Amino acid sequence: MPDRVLSIAGYEIDLGPALYLISSSRIAMVGLQVPEGLKRAAPLIARTVSDLTGSRVIISGDPCFGACDLDLDLLTSVDLLLHVGHSELCAAYTDKVVYIEARMSQPVADAVQRSIPLLTSPRVGLCTTVQHAQFVPDALMILAEAGIQAEAALPGARGKYRGQVLGCNYQAARDLDVDEYLFIGSGLFHPLGMAISTGKRVVCADPTTGQACEVLPEALIRRRFGAIAKAMDSRRIAVLVSKKPGQQRQELADFMMEIGTAAGREMIMVRIDNIEPDRLINLGIDAAVSTACPRVALDDSARYPIPILTPPEFEILLGRKEDYEFDEIV
Repeated sequence: MPDRVLSIAGYEIDLGPALYLISSSRIAMVGLQVPEGLKRAAPLIARTVSDLTGSRVIISGDPCFGACDLDLDLLTSVDLLLHVGHSELCAAYTDKVVYIEARMSQPVADAVQRSIPLLTSPRVGLCTTVQHAQFVPDALMILAEAGIQAEAALPGARGKYRGQVLGCNYQAARDLDVDEYLFIGSGLFHPLGMAISTGKRVVCADPTTGQACEVLPEALIRRRFGAIAKAMDSRRIAVLVSKKPGQQRQELADFMMEIGTAAGREMIMVRIDNIEPDRLINLGIDAAVSTACPRVALDDSARYPIPILTPPEFEILLGRKEDYEFDEIV
């Protein structure tokens, strides 16, 4: 009989509660949405659900970039949607969506130990993603034994667990009265965002490599001011509004349209799901302001032949702001 807890690519995925709900509610049609990093595991997950419940499972073949990115089209065709890899976010859909978290099994102790010599203050804020949230107590204990009075962030508006931050929201980190931060996780986007959002020093401990390093946001900020300069003479500018339920910021998009028009720019509003270079080029625009996920502008800018700005960057372009701000979804 298939296991209810699947171990896939270093992640543990507990299907137990979802399987119980499907069986007890006699759900016939189940949708399955899996992020890109776990996409190859989708057939195994679907087969496990089907074998243990008798339900028919339809896998979403579209890209999935986070808890904010629900497949609303598939949702209309199934009785229940299983969204794998993230903690709950889109509250409006919780009656038909079950979030199934993917937790990293790799312990964080080695990486946290490596980070200790890099920390310069005993007042440290501890933050991580949902994939490592179960190791927050262990990390706090390791830091305490080293004489560091670390404090884990309480769940913010878009988070669920102590210490958890999202790439689009660092309110939980800002709420801490600390001198610097330790981020536990892989990649640099989250710690860079935290450094810009808080204005404080951030050390990153990566459990997958066991290494730690200080994160320096200056290079990213210079690149973003370069994008702003490149867009300075743009006349026709598109304001992008995401179809993804956790990324929709219509009021902000309306405001971008208003201030752009007032500044003499030709503004158009574009509602879009997955933002791709060809889709923007065909609009004949000179630049775009993305009110979708901040990563569209910050992480993927090299893919686009035109500058893609965040809303705070657009305000800098128009002279409404001077200091750089990280774009956050609240």
